[in-house]
This record gives sequence, C-alpha cells and structure tokens, in this order.
Amino acid sequence: MRKLSCFIISFLLTLIIVPSVHAAKLRVRKTVGGGVTRSYSSVKLSRNTNSVLVTFQNLTDAKRVRYELSYIANGVPQGAMGTVQASGLVSDSRDLYFGTCSHGVCTPHYNIKSATLIITTELTSGGINTKRYRIKI
Repeated sequence: MRKLSCFIISFLLTLIIVPSVHAAKLRVRKTVGGGVTRSYSSVKLSRNTNSVLVTFQNLTDAKRVRYELSYIANGVPQGAMGTVQASGLVSDSRDLYFGTCSHGVCTPHYNIKSATLIITTELTSGGINTKRYRIKI
C-alpha cells in the first residue's frame, strides 16, 4: 500500500512540476516583394515526342525565367537548362526533349528516372518565384 501511495504522489508531482509541451508554430517562407501568388508556368508530358512542354505565362510580371530539367537515363545524369527573357512577352513555351540532338538528328534517352524540372521566375517587383515539378515517366 505504501508503494502505491508513493507512486501516486510521485506521478502527481511529475504532472505539476514538468512543464507542458507545445507544438512549434508553422513557419511559412515568404518571397521578397510578395503579393498575390500567381502561376508562372505549366508543364505537360508528351510521351509521343519523348519531351516535356513547358508553357511560361504572366510574363508581363517577370524579368526573366530560368528552367532546369534534370534526370537520370540508363544510370547517367542528363539535363537541359535555359533562360527566357520576358521583355514584352505575355507567354512563351519550350519543348524540352529527353534525349540529344545533333545536326537535325535526335536520339532519345531510355530508362529515364528521377526527372525534375525547376522553374525560377524573377519578378519585376524584385520577388522570386520557384516552382519544382516531379515528372513521372
């Protein structure tokens, strides 16, 4: 009986002495020069052409857009990158081919894995919008 009462007293003291634990507040990263979040790109996989069609939109709000496609083909890292200068454009598009082209002859890559496309839009307001796409082939 004595052990039980000691246990109960110890338990009650633990509840009183030990401070309660609270979850941390969720932190949301904001972009510089923020405002209304807009979509500046859309992506469509084209299996027929072995490529990704990237459409850039709302370019009147952008200075430039950088894109980087990276993937692994047959165990070898591959990729493509480029920049769209948005001066005076409303929209633009790029067809990013999963393969290599030379002198008008294109050779597709096979066994593509871990394909990602990162699009970074530099806004005229000074903000930066980054969008990451995971492409499942």
